Amino acid sequence: MIQKPIVPPPIIFIGCALIMAYLPNPYPLKINALAVYLIVSVSSVIVFFSLWQFYKSKANINPIHLEKSNVFVVDGIYRFSRNPMYLSLAGLLVAWAVYLQSAVSFLGVFLFVYLITQWQIKPEEYWLEKKFGDSYLAYKKKVRRWI
Repeated sequence: MIQKPIVPPPIIFIGCALIMAYLPNPYPLKINALAVYLIVSVSSVIVFFSLWQFYKSKANINPIHLEKSNVFVVDGIYRFSRNPMYLSLAGLLVAWAVYLQSAVSFLGVFLFVYLITQWQIKPEEYWLEKKFGDSYLAYKKKVRRWI
């Protein structure tokens, strides 16, 4: 049985970002700071279009109250990723790792992807399968979880 999400994704994001900031940096990176701006820009565009599609579809944006969802979004950016909002958060963590110039800090990105998949995405998918049945399963077969 899949549990209902109890930790909001922004809290997972902030926790991973804090862990990244305090990890030792035995393998410093030398990456141009322009890369940070580029990654943040791409992540910002992704989250903007994700939220825009939710707004247009009048979809529930609250990731904790899955039962309030009465629609799942398949248009726009959701044709390419089932979870573009979480993808954008992962992108921001990549930008943070690049800003920190630390190879080890990328562990925080992997931790975020793992935790958000286990604690948020899998419960969402379970609930959407129960609520929308074959239409969600068809969408799930056609569109990848992340990218």
